[in-house]
Amino acid sequence: MDGLTQLVKKFAIDAGGSLVRIASRERLADAPPSGDPTYLLPSARSIVSFAVALDTRAASDFLSKEDWLSHCADRKKTVTTLYSIGEGLVNLLENKGFEAINVDANNNYRPEEGATDVTEMTEFHPEFSHRYAAVAAGLGRLGWSGNLMTHEFGALVELGSVITSAELASDPLIEENPCNKCKMCAMVCPVEMISPKAPLAVTIAGIVEEIAQKRPNTCCWIGCTGYEGMAPNGKWSNWSPYRLDAPLPEAKDALDALCISLQKADPQMNLEKNTFSDYRGFVLSPDSFYYTVCGFCRNVCRAKQEERLDKQKVIHKSGTAALGLDGIHVVASEETEEVTTPYGVKVTVNKMDMDLLREGTSEVAAKHLRNPMDDEVIVLLKKRNL
Repeated sequence: MDGLTQLVKKFAIDAGGSLVRIASRERLADAPPSGDPTYLLPSARSIVSFAVALDTRAASDFLSKEDWLSHCADRKKTVTTLYSIGEGLVNLLENKGFEAINVDANNNYRPEEGATDVTEMTEFHPEFSHRYAAVAAGLGRLGWSGNLMTHEFGALVELGSVITSAELASDPLIEENPCNKCKMCAMVCPVEMISPKAPLAVTIAGIVEEIAQKRPNTCCWIGCTGYEGMAPNGKWSNWSPYRLDAPLPEAKDALDALCISLQKADPQMNLEKNTFSDYRGFVLSPDSFYYTVCGFCRNVCRAKQEERLDKQKVIHKSGTAALGLDGIHVVASEETEEVTTPYGVKVTVNKMDMDLLREGTSEVAAKHLRNPMDDEVIVLLKKRNL
């Protein structure tokens, strides 16, 4: 290993990385378009791929609906660490005379024809894929869900990438895929994004990955953003308290149109500064809340098969979510009320909370609690019932 490669790896681990590997640009030559590092850095020669593991206890309590907030806070802490590692690597490489760029952790997409902004996007192709880089660097392999799977942590990691003009030594590829295609990821997606049977081939660094065929990306967007969180059987949900009036459409055009209409109505998307206008600034702000309601497909994929089966059962027994009037998402009680909102969705609230609100004995929190949609809905409920 040459001196600069060793220095880069040591820095990433010392700065809080759980795993770090390196890929040459050439290894991504056969990857899908979002695996092209020259899109962001024309002089790219190498990609430093690194991962930070998420807290397993917080993630488990999130799945069982024992604790919503800890996993949200842990994700923010983890992504903050990714940015710190990336910025440090960029400084290190630039001080050695090379070009380098720290790829944003999320919410950075390539322009789409006909889309004036992110609310009109339907494909969501990243500027550069952290997952493809991680496979090419030998960090992990793609699981059935399409998420990166590692031998050490399963899919319970957040990923970062630094693209550089420095020619660094590549790491060996991973031969044995940590994913055994147990399909637990398909079983815990409330919007049924992931096919349990139909495969799709994706080639990266000469490796042909067999992942699941999926519904259009707008389906995942609707579920993970939280516009719909209820499983089709109505017995469990992700952490979203919001519900659509009808099942998600099957046709791509109809699904895309629905997603666009929901985004256009979303109070967050109407803010001048949101997570899409400056994701890095949002993550690093001490006042921002890392709103997370799903990601079950990743969270269920633990390193060991028995853990995956256990987490799948936990999710299916976890119940459904409701919106607390203090802005905290809670477990729905046996008696709930669904209230229509101006945002294209209904919100589920526990009946006890609604009764207290009507009696005027409930403490209704002020705005700017957690999420703009929650803020506006709580204000709406207060106006209607007091």
